[in-house]
Amino acid sequence: MQSLFFKIFLGFCIVVVLVGFSLETSSILANYYEVRWQMVLHSIMPMEAEKSARLYEQSGKQAVEDYLDDLQRQKSVRFYFFDEDGNSLLDRGAPELIIKLAKAKEALNRTAQQNLSLVDPRRGIAMRLVPGPSGKKYNLAFQQSPTLIMPVSEAVGTHPYRRLLVVGLLGAALCFLLARHITRPVTRLRAATREIASGKLKTRVDASVRRRHDEIGTLGRDFDRMAEQIEALVTAQRELLGDVSHELRSPLARMIVALGLLKHASPEEVSDYVSRIGIEAERLDKMIGQLLTLTRIESGAELTQRETFDLTNLIQEVAADGDFEARAHGREVKVVRADACTMSGYPEMLRSAIENVVRNAIRYTPDGTSVEITIALLNAAEDKQAVLRIRDHGPGVPQLMLANIFLPFQRVVETAEASSQGAGLGLAIADRAVRMHNGSIRAVNASDGGLIVEIVLPIASEARP
Repeated sequence: MQSLFFKIFLGFCIVVVLVGFSLETSSILANYYEVRWQMVLHSIMPMEAEKSARLYEQSGKQAVEDYLDDLQRQKSVRFYFFDEDGNSLLDRGAPELIIKLAKAKEALNRTAQQNLSLVDPRRGIAMRLVPGPSGKKYNLAFQQSPTLIMPVSEAVGTHPYRRLLVVGLLGAALCFLLARHITRPVTRLRAATREIASGKLKTRVDASVRRRHDEIGTLGRDFDRMAEQIEALVTAQRELLGDVSHELRSPLARMIVALGLLKHASPEEVSDYVSRIGIEAERLDKMIGQLLTLTRIESGAELTQRETFDLTNLIQEVAADGDFEARAHGREVKVVRADACTMSGYPEMLRSAIENVVRNAIRYTPDGTSVEITIALLNAAEDKQAVLRIRDHGPGVPQLMLANIFLPFQRVVETAEASSQGAGLGLAIADRAVRMHNGSIRAVNASDGGLIVEIVLPIASEARP
């Protein structure tokens, strides 16, 4: 908040300087206009008034009008001509204020006796009462365009303390608005942060903050995206914890039942129950091992130094191991295409990911069919990519489940083998390992049956640590 206070304080200083400068400028301009107005006044009065009176008596009204029109163009002022009673002697209308001043005979006579003109500086009006050759008195009036600078200057005054007070009040008002404009959304962001910290993960910043088009508005929108990510991560962790608890309870419950039956079993039945307990223990061990692998990948623990390795050779080794396992079930694994690909990353992690996908394909492909593997090198616009496709000839996956099979403990419930073999963690491990290498993985159903798992790995980019 210190930097925010400094900004507000700096803004206050700038505002005070600007307001003071504007007032001084206003005063200077007001003085300029007043001096200019006085110069026009003294250059016109009384000489022009006497000349107009003489022209009127000697040459008539038209001569005076022509003369004043010419003078008007030179001086940029408007002229009027009256007799001593305030009656207009020219064929032009005059404003009511000028007519009112022209009828103020006492004030005009008093100023004439002092050889002065009757003036109203704020309205730019001046009048001069002069005698003509016949002794009859005439009144010449003119009006200059009024300016707002002089009224402002007069309102503020010239006293230094009054000017300082005006500057301070204006600066305080403007800085209050500035501080309110900055601190109100910050306060709302702070309140939203406290709500998130207290566990209310659905909290979002106020809509007025998100609608702003400055840095604070950008911060508010980024805060909402962060809150959404936190909510999604925490929700996923909670769901994973619930799934782990459920998956662990199933084999444990079967082991407890087998142990209970073992206590009352005949000697002939003992071996069956002991075998059942061993199977459930193996499943628990496998599930816990996969959970540990998944946790290590997500946390980045136990990662070795990145190294450059032959991706094509790694895939061929995995295919050979998978083919050895598949032949025991009347199936096979074969590499259809193998472009040469070398990349930087964690080979053992990728080996584990690809093995999980291959074994999953072996499990679902029917007897007498093969799992087909292709690896192609694509030259994209910016980076080279290795595209690995692993295809089986099984029943495939329901369309609605394709996007979810890479989540932990997601299994195709329609397939009997899926519930009897595996805990639904193999594809989740593959997904995390591929994303650790800045790659992507997806599954699609083949048009003629079976499932295709496609893994795209950026060859040119480095894996993130």
